[in-house]
Amino acid sequence: MFKKIDANLIYNALYQLLLILVPILTTPYLARTLGPNSLGIYGYVAAIAAFLGNFMLLGLNQFGVRTIAKSNSSNLIANFRDLWGTQIIVGIILLGAYLLFVILFAPYKIFFLLEIPFLIGYGTDISWLYIGVGKVKRVVVRNSIVKLISVVFIFIFIRDQSDLWKYFLINSLGILLANMIFLIDINRIGIRIRQIHWKKYRSRFLSSLLFLAIPLVASQLYTNIDSALVGTFAGTHQLAFYDQSQKIARVILAALTSTSTVIMPKMAALDGHSDQSRLNKMFRLSLDVTLVVSLIFALLMMVNTNNFIPFFFGSSFIPMRQNMYWVSLIVIFIAYGSVFSLQLALAKGLYRIYMIPYVVGALYSLFANTLFDTKYGAMGGTLVIVTTELIVCVLRIYMIRDYIDLGEILRSHYKMVLAFVITLFVFKIVNFDGFNLYLSFVLNSIGALLCFVIMMLIIHDKTMAHLLYLLKI
Repeated sequence: MFKKIDANLIYNALYQLLLILVPILTTPYLARTLGPNSLGIYGYVAAIAAFLGNFMLLGLNQFGVRTIAKSNSSNLIANFRDLWGTQIIVGIILLGAYLLFVILFAPYKIFFLLEIPFLIGYGTDISWLYIGVGKVKRVVVRNSIVKLISVVFIFIFIRDQSDLWKYFLINSLGILLANMIFLIDINRIGIRIRQIHWKKYRSRFLSSLLFLAIPLVASQLYTNIDSALVGTFAGTHQLAFYDQSQKIARVILAALTSTSTVIMPKMAALDGHSDQSRLNKMFRLSLDVTLVVSLIFALLMMVNTNNFIPFFFGSSFIPMRQNMYWVSLIVIFIAYGSVFSLQLALAKGLYRIYMIPYVVGALYSLFANTLFDTKYGAMGGTLVIVTTELIVCVLRIYMIRDYIDLGEILRSHYKMVLAFVITLFVFKIVNFDGFNLYLSFVLNSIGALLCFVIMMLIIHDKTMAHLLYLLKI
């Protein structure tokens, strides 16, 4: 089992590496070609479409994966039929509501219409089936090919601000194409669409999926609709600063949290069996690695913000330096909290515990954004998203306290956080920003890493020794 997990983690890691490289290639080009205002319009429209698209998934990336992972050969097809049938029905209803909204209320109507292929792609997405049966490699390969084709098209067809509609279409069709490929290839895992007895469809998973949709919708309120709120209250120019300042953080988070997607179905399979000790070791290893890596990435982002923005985004984005500095903290909050919510709460079927932090975060985000966005613009939105993710992270940890030795975990982890804070303080006073761009980046990065490690040694942190022990086992 662990060998299978290792293979899936490698495939996932390669794909996440691609997801990191793609924005590194395209974002500087798009920032200079389209500019803040066009990117702000894209952020506004894409945020609303992404909110609806993720709602169409109905939590299948969690519940669907878990259900398929627990299925056997006798009920796999029936479970898939009832899950996917529910997804399609809900998708059709939401797509109809979307079209009504676009016709009656939406600004930028042409751009909203260009998102229809994107929504159809989400409404028919069955990547959760492949992940549930352990076919992560196929998901990675197909997504990678489509992603690379999209990158090529961006550089070929996006030339100036008038090409914004092409950027919408490239991304929208890319999502649709990727998911159509999954449907074409589904027979390789023993399921034939034509042979599915749709007349036997039952909405037996609807209540569970709708229940899981509550945290999904809630999370989207502060990860997508927050962009729409910033755009509404502060304008598309400020929205560009708000959205783009999160670009690198979100890419890193995709890589860090993807581990949970692979590990969660395995932990779900172990839960309730004699492998409880193995489950605990797997959880603790994942938690330790996630904290170490998220602290390092956040640290590197924060110490290099001043030089990175003009180099990567261009001089027109210099005003968002403070946004990117502070938003880097969400890398820690989201990555660390997701291990508790995805790999423990959801793997154990603790849906109420999984749901509540999202709902609280959504309510806080809606209130705080209406309060701060108008007055403080992008910086107000940044303050809200950082505090929202902190609240959600704390709740995720607190609510799982009856199922783990929380005190032992926090006693071993607070020292790493302390080392992170001390390193940040040191680099606010002493840094290498006075050198040329590339030398400053290298010196700040190496210096911050060395300082972080030295701080951990000084305060006698034992996390690294614990990691080596777990890896040896």
